[in-house]
Formats: sequence, C-alpha cells, structure tokens
Amino acid sequence: MTAGASSGPTDPERRAAHGAEPGEARTAPPAPELTRAQRRAVSEADPDTGRVGGGAPTLRKLAAYGLALPYGRFGAHYLTAAGRDLRHRLLAEAAGPARVEPGAGGGAFTPADGDGQPPADPEAHLAAARRAWDALLEIRRVTAAPPSGAAPDAEPVRDPRAVPAGWERARPLHAVALALESAGVPPSAVDGAGRRVRTGYRVAAADDEDAGPDAVRVEWRHAAGTEPVGGDAYGDGPAERLDACARLLAARGWDAERYLDSRRRRHLLVTPRRAT
Repeated sequence: MTAGASSGPTDPERRAAHGAEPGEARTAPPAPELTRAQRRAVSEADPDTGRVGGGAPTLRKLAAYGLALPYGRFGAHYLTAAGRDLRHRLLAEAAGPARVEPGAGGGAFTPADGDGQPPADPEAHLAAARRAWDALLEIRRVTAAPPSGAAPDAEPVRDPRAVPAGWERARPLHAVALALESAGVPPSAVDGAGRRVRTGYRVAAADDEDAGPDAVRVEWRHAAGTEPVGGDAYGDGPAERLDACARLLAARGWDAERYLDSRRRRHLLVTPRRAT
C-alpha cells in the first residue's frame, strides 16, 4: 500500500462533511422510509461533532444510505453532509412552526430563566412558550429511545412524551425553564440595573459538582421588598412554591428534589427522568 493510499482525514467531521468516499455515494431515502430506530439515531446525533449512536444494524444501514460514515479504530459513525441535512429536516418537522432551538436567530423561542427583564408582551410570550412546549413533545415522540437493554430496533417506550429527549438533556437549563414557563408558572425578572422586580422561578446551573451535567437548580425568588412576612407559614414562601414546581416538573418528565444550600436557601435539584 502506498503512503497516499494509507493517508486519510484527520478530522471525522471534515470527512463526513464531504459525504461518502468515491464509490460510497448513495442516495439517501426520504425520511419516511427510514425505520423508527434510524430516524431516532439521526435526530439524536451530536449537533457539534455529528457522532451517531445506535445499534450496529442501524449504523450499517445509515452508512449504506450515505447518511453516516465510520471513522477511527473503534468504528464510531459520524453524519455526512446528507445526514446533517436530514437531521435538520427531522427536527424541523418535529418542531413545526414553533422552533425551540435555544439562542438561535430567525424567530427562535427562548424561555425565561428568571434572570432576564420582563417581556414586553407577557401574553404573547406565554403563548409562544406553549407552542414551543407542544413542539418539544413532538420531538420527544419522534426521538424516543427504547427501554434500556432493548434490541436496537425495538419499539420506543410506551409514552415517549413522558421522558425528556436527548435534545433536552443537552440543554437542561433551557428545557426546565420551558417546562415551567409553558405551564404558566411565572418566571422572576430583573430590571436593567439588576434589581429583582418580579416574583417567580429562577433556573440556573446546579452548583453541586456531584449532580451531573444535566442537573439544574430551581429557586423561587421574590421581587425586592415583597418577601412575605412569616415566610413559608403564609403559603407563599419558597417551600410551597417549590413543591408546586416539583409536582409540575414530575408530570413533565423531570425528577426534582428539594434541598437547602449552605446559606439555608431552599431550591430544587432537577434532573431528567430516565426511560424505563
């Protein structure tokens, strides 16, 4: 074998971006012709590297269709340009008119995390949050994973909408905020000077190193000067509000446990529920 024949791309993303090698090019079937497992594998591929998960039969089929390519000694598969295009279409179909990509342009919806300024039109913002939640439920349905230990092409869980999708697990702060806001729970807010002017939830990254990367912290914060006298005894303190948030999140696929931090502040530690 010549040196030229043995050389290959050093970056799997670059190789995938150019599609299949000569002789490998194939026409990908329309998305509806893919199996549920194949669609799920494409949809849940890593958005940055393009790496695809799934069983060996699924990966072989995606490679045969020109949607993914194996790379490296362990045979990891990465989306080709065609595979990335298909992933974008599948997520767009699931999201429909209400896009839920966080922080993207073009009219994408970003839920309130409790540290921003109040929306100019609260009713319109709430309506957009509810449309984004409906779209997210569809993403859950399309990308639902089978139960742990099931065959690669097994049917998904009985109620896929009850478990957060991979998209949510990668963006837990955004996803938890959307679950709360779309249900009508008011987010807290601050003014331009950073003074808290609205009572409601606040979602932030978990400060517990052992909690894991997909855990978030939910607090109940009062507007400055409005903390209830007597606190929780009057039913409007953090304890009662956090309990209500925990019940709502549990109904929407998230596990929430109440804690006290080192400063004796109540908060929820929220993690995505696992498929069973």
